[in-house]
Amino acid sequence: MNRIKVILLSLCLFHFSFPRDHSFHSDFSLEWCYFVGQLQTESGNSYGYELSFFRLKFSDGENWNPEVFPVHFAISDLSRRKHKTAQTIKRNLSGLAGYDQSRIFSGEYEFQILSKDKFLIKAKPKSNEIAIEFTLEGNGKVLSQGKNGISIKSKRNPNIFSYYYSYPRLKTKGKLVFLGKQETIVSGDSWMDHEWSEKSFQNIPTLAKGQSAWDWICLMDEQGGDYVFFRFRESPEQTPEIFGTYRDANGNVTYWNDPKDIQMVPTGSSWKSNQTKIIYPLHWKIKYPGGEWIVSPIFNEQEFDGSDSTKTIYWEGAVLAKDPIEKKSAKGYLELKGYQKSKDWWEF
Repeated sequence: MNRIKVILLSLCLFHFSFPRDHSFHSDFSLEWCYFVGQLQTESGNSYGYELSFFRLKFSDGENWNPEVFPVHFAISDLSRRKHKTAQTIKRNLSGLAGYDQSRIFSGEYEFQILSKDKFLIKAKPKSNEIAIEFTLEGNGKVLSQGKNGISIKSKRNPNIFSYYYSYPRLKTKGKLVFLGKQETIVSGDSWMDHEWSEKSFQNIPTLAKGQSAWDWICLMDEQGGDYVFFRFRESPEQTPEIFGTYRDANGNVTYWNDPKDIQMVPTGSSWKSNQTKIIYPLHWKIKYPGGEWIVSPIFNEQEFDGSDSTKTIYWEGAVLAKDPIEKKSAKGYLELKGYQKSKDWWEF
């Protein structure tokens, strides 16, 4: 599909329809529905969480069309700087995983679509170390990423695109378990992202290929503004292409894709994972028209090793941001995918 076809599809054929589009889409090869948030509990502790539902569909072009449903789940104890993860991967066999218009599920994980603006998410892995059961309620303000929800990831290769929307500021209540201790959530907002791309065919979808890399961040500022910044590389060696979305408190949306308008660069020292030896840039400066965000992790050890499900290893964690120009602050989540394991001094 070339750029002209993408534009025609955007303008003429496609529009989101909710609550239908909150669920998975059987005609597409790759999809994920993703929740993150920073929350406060009755006991005064602060936590961050990630719950990501994935769907990958294969095809031989005839009758073989298996689907797999990985899930990634993590809780970060932001007060004590501890991080725990869990994951699964199931096939749509014998009721182990699947989806319909009212829910997505895989093993011990479930996303229930109660209405256009209200959801229930559950994650109860068998380890019993971490778990959540949250009710999420929105204000009706879904945010399309890209014009009419068509998010082109690369101007160099406009065939790489997704249908993409976000739902920021979901009021979150419920129960959380961390290291076996149950906590009650009393305040905090969640952010939902949902993307799907590429009609079913025999090849692995581009965005699922191991060499693709990106840096993604969502921020919710204290004045009601919502931001997404995204740096994409088809391979780790490529110069990144940068895109941004901003919605102000009045609902006005601005899209940035010109390097003159938006820059996202790592600053300061990087962090090396003791477990995987991957080096991640966790501190960032993001310049946008009229301001800039200085982004720092709440703590470093928020890596997700998805080797037992999606085979991907990435950094996904809670961050804080300050804008010294606009004099405001924000909370959010940062995702870094596609970074390589560093070599020890004896490796060649």
